[in-house]
Amino acid sequence: MPEQPEQTTDTQRTTASTEPATAAASKLAASKPAASQPVAGPKPSQTPWVPEPDFDAALIEEAAKKSGLVWLSPAGLSAKGDTARASGPQAVWHVWHDGAVTVVAGGTEQPLPLYAVPGRVVEVAMRSKDQGGRLISFLSQVELVVPGTPEWGAAAEALHAERLNLAEGDKYQQRWAAESAILRMRPLGGAVAPDSGSGATRPLPTPATTLGRMPKMIGGVPREKEKAGKAVKAGKKRR
Repeated sequence: MPEQPEQTTDTQRTTASTEPATAAASKLAASKPAASQPVAGPKPSQTPWVPEPDFDAALIEEAAKKSGLVWLSPAGLSAKGDTARASGPQAVWHVWHDGAVTVVAGGTEQPLPLYAVPGRVVEVAMRSKDQGGRLISFLSQVELVVPGTPEWGAAAEALHAERLNLAEGDKYQQRWAAESAILRMRPLGGAVAPDSGSGATRPLPTPATTLGRMPKMIGGVPREKEKAGKAVKAGKKRR
């Protein structure tokens, strides 16, 4: 009998047709990373992160230490305020202490504008010591230093070290606690841009600027010898 051709079942055809596709898919899957496996990233740096320095704060501190005067004005009115009115800028002497512009005012000390009271926000402007123009301005809330506290004592000593023309033996701490006020103004954030103009004015007259007439020198040149010396000089000039 002649051999019958081998019959292929449907199952065998399906298996044979899918074998090439399965092999191709396996190769493609092997070439791609598994979705469940995380991809290795760069190694973390061993150097700790260091924030950039606050250049505004450094400039404010440096300018406050080098300048003996600051100009106070209501917040946002440094250039718009009229210098002839109480709302205009006013110059006050200060010291930089404990991270703040610190002033003593009232009584026989320098006057302060009406708007520079505890709790109010003022604009503090400082000039360049080299060129004299406005260098930087910042906003601050006026803070009262309470007498009798360690903060008040430290601030009073810092102010006394820079206070000019103070009489020797003056009991300044008792006087300041009774008739004056120590105020400090810390920067609220960075610098603020002024509207226009310098905002500078002359300091107001105050009895704290001078001691009065200087005393006579003890043990000086007698008047007779001084007159004789002048006569000798006059004779030499005539010759």
